Amino acid sequence: MKLEKRSSFGWPAPAAGRAPCRNGLVVHYDGSNLGLARKAHSACRAYWKATRKFHMGPARGWLDIGYSFGVCPHGIVMEGRGWQRQQAAQPGGNTTWTSVTFMTGDAEKPTDAQVNAFRELRAWLRGKGLAAAISYHSRFISTSCPGKILREWVTSGRLAGAPTNTDWQEAIVKKLPTLGKGDHGEHVQSVQALLVARSHPEVKMTGTFDAATEKAVKAVQKWGDVDDDGIVGPKTWPVLLRVH
Repeated sequence: MKLEKRSSFGWPAPAAGRAPCRNGLVVHYDGSNLGLARKAHSACRAYWKATRKFHMGPARGWLDIGYSFGVCPHGIVMEGRGWQRQQAAQPGGNTTWTSVTFMTGDAEKPTDAQVNAFRELRAWLRGKGLAAAISYHSRFISTSCPGKILREWVTSGRLAGAPTNTDWQEAIVKKLPTLGKGDHGEHVQSVQALLVARSHPEVKMTGTFDAATEKAVKAVQKWGDVDDDGIVGPKTWPVLLRVH
């Protein structure tokens, strides 16, 4: 995931208080057709800075930019208030959900890179304890946000897929074996180490693919939206290797 932290914009740590924000992601959009997909990424950075300035200005008077994160048409995630900070994005869900705004307007279809950035962000946050649900702004308050396109993509489940593998993951996966219950060796131990890193402390790094390992693999597969068959193969290795 390509993440630009708030510090890269010269912003201090957010003043907003801590909050759980674990219920899932709430999708927003800019509302204006800015044509950022046709511009250099520097225009996206300028937009993000301007959004924060507007949110903190006299028109809003908020503590910070209202959103937790934003995703730009070039496939880059930008940090707003960040993970588990109270937002000013969706009334009634600012301490229980996490907001993500697409830098698009009502007539602009999100780019493939933008959708993949959203999916990468979702996978990363789910590794931190975020629930799987995806909602949208107008479910919390009467508003046109996030527009017709994104609203339909949320309700149809189009945004919920797994992110596209990175090139380095694909190269590694081609060299990795398919493993299942009863297998032994260093690769099994690697699977177990990855499972422990993904909050499965019940798995022991014995090098033997036992029942506990299989159960944890199934849980990770379900989280990663792949078949939960308990077998670590071409579809499961990328999920295990996904960066958090």
